[in-house]
Amino acid sequence: MTPHAAVLYGASPGTLASARALAEAIFSTESGPPPAARLDWLMDELDDFLGRVGARGRVLLLLSFFDVSWLAPLVAFRFRPLRSLPLAARVDALERLERSRIAMPLLATKAILSVLYYEHPDAAREIGFDGACLTRGAP
Repeated sequence: MTPHAAVLYGASPGTLASARALAEAIFSTESGPPPAARLDWLMDELDDFLGRVGARGRVLLLLSFFDVSWLAPLVAFRFRPLRSLPLAARVDALERLERSRIAMPLLATKAILSVLYYEHPDAAREIGFDGACLTRGAP
């Protein structure tokens, strides 16, 4: 592996596991979590993004994922990492963190995960996005 090839991998396996647990909770619906294959795809996209973003952005996002994985459980009075909680407890912990004064790292992680998640054709289709402009041509 050349030194340049290593840049294409932006996250450790632990960070990706934490991000996956976060994404599973964020994108869950009443019918359950998103398909595992879509989460696999999302983690590949996140890893690629983190490998290509500048050092400052990568550090900020990696720290944000780390912070969320520990802050969310703490505000929910759970004393273990987010990824070790059952799905319902993760959703609850994230909702509590989002309502708290220390929600900024969650907002950063949700933003990047949402941008990447909704690039998947199935996710876009589920929310009715077809790639077309919402307005017709101006008169």
